[in-house]
Amino acid sequence: MLRRDRNSKRTADIKSHEAATTIARYVYPDRGTSGAAAVEASAYFIDPQAQLDVADIDRQIAWHKAQGRIDKTVSARDMVDSSFVK
Repeated sequence: MLRRDRNSKRTADIKSHEAATTIARYVYPDRGTSGAAAVEASAYFIDPQAQLDVADIDRQIAWHKAQGRIDKTVSARDMVDSSFVK
């Protein structure tokens, strides 16, 4: 469900539609065909090795700081147990 075309836009195929339809039956049982579209639109990447993207956490923290949602002194080091990061 996370394939991209040559212009880096998300693209789908028969297999991704089938997977989304199967998932939607359980996640959105009352939506019919629109459930599959919702599943495809909300799919996100999970690293196969379950590696944590600390740089992305830094970007998220910076965004929340800019929105005034968290204290300016918070850092990724405060949020991440480095023993889990390779």
